Amino acid sequence: MTVLRIEPFSGISGDMMLGALLDLGADPALLTGLPAALGLDGASVTVGSVDRCGIKCVKVDIVDDTEPVHRHLSDIEAMIQGADLADGARAFALKVFRIVGEAEAQVHGVPVEKVHFHEVGAIDSILDIVGAAVLLDSLGVDRAVSDPVCVGSGFVNCAHGRLPVPAPATALILHGVPAYPGEIAKEMTTPTGAALLKALEPEFEAPVLAVTATGYGAGTREFEQPNCLRLSLGEVAEAGETIWQIQTNLDDSTGELLGGHFQDLLLERGALDLNLCPVIMKKGRPGQRLEVLCRTADRETVVNAILEETTTIGVRYFPVSRTALPRVAETVITRFGEIGVKTVTLPSGRTRRTPEYENCRALAVDLGVPVRDIMTEAMRVCDPE
Repeated sequence: MTVLRIEPFSGISGDMMLGALLDLGADPALLTGLPAALGLDGASVTVGSVDRCGIKCVKVDIVDDTEPVHRHLSDIEAMIQGADLADGARAFALKVFRIVGEAEAQVHGVPVEKVHFHEVGAIDSILDIVGAAVLLDSLGVDRAVSDPVCVGSGFVNCAHGRLPVPAPATALILHGVPAYPGEIAKEMTTPTGAALLKALEPEFEAPVLAVTATGYGAGTREFEQPNCLRLSLGEVAEAGETIWQIQTNLDDSTGELLGGHFQDLLLERGALDLNLCPVIMKKGRPGQRLEVLCRTADRETVVNAILEETTTIGVRYFPVSRTALPRVAETVITRFGEIGVKTVTLPSGRTRRTPEYENCRALAVDLGVPVRDIMTEAMRVCDPE
């Protein structure tokens, strides 16, 4: 699976996306030939390179010698439907324009069919969006992950007047996307860039990647920081798995609260493992540090259980990587009866088998024999040599 990692530390725009995708290895001819494919006579695309704070970046410029036209969504959709594009590229481009159209409609309080595209309906924005769709399709991107996006601050001049940054449509498009203003009082993320990001449906909890290519796409302005977008292509590292470690320190929870019932509850809610370690907290208070491991899908449920069942008023969590051995559950026949065992495969290909303690304990209770004897017998059957 080819994963695209997006790092919008200086925001994101259409031309930055195009430049970074070309720097990743996409064919420039796909982009330079696009005006003719869309029937945009008088428009052209040039590709060059520029320096942004010492980083060599690909810079894409679109030249438009046509008369300005305010297009409706239906006009742009008809243009895309009539162009000779790959199915995946066409679907993605239509998705991006639909995202923009619905945002503009909501901002202006009109049906999406009545929206007049101004900036995003201009030829440069059309080529930005369709071009990004074509290049992404050519690179075979299956999945996207992203860092939080810098949107900028201050005000921006547009067809509707002087608007706050992020512009209302951009702010609406970025609902649900982690974003921050950054240090530069400029528009760092454009509506086109926001829509491209949103259409990729990126995850914001990045897996461990084995990166195979990195590309930089330049923005137009120069700042004290590199005004560029960094994209990377990679594969999910198969040997590892990203899970979450949740921690909290407790100095006012009793052993009863932190005992068997609480620990069983966490395991029921999705905890993979947990432990309690004695610590010395602020003011010299002795306490307990609770550490829990869980998968992303169970993180919220486990955190809520900790907040509900203990005296803590806050927890911290962060991703950690782990490598787990392949395992299967089996049973062996012993003179005490059937016993469950866990068989794991080691990196060398050898296997290791371990009796399940709870299974051995239950048999020990039923038979009235020491659990140690049952575990020893199970080990003898597992490893007769």
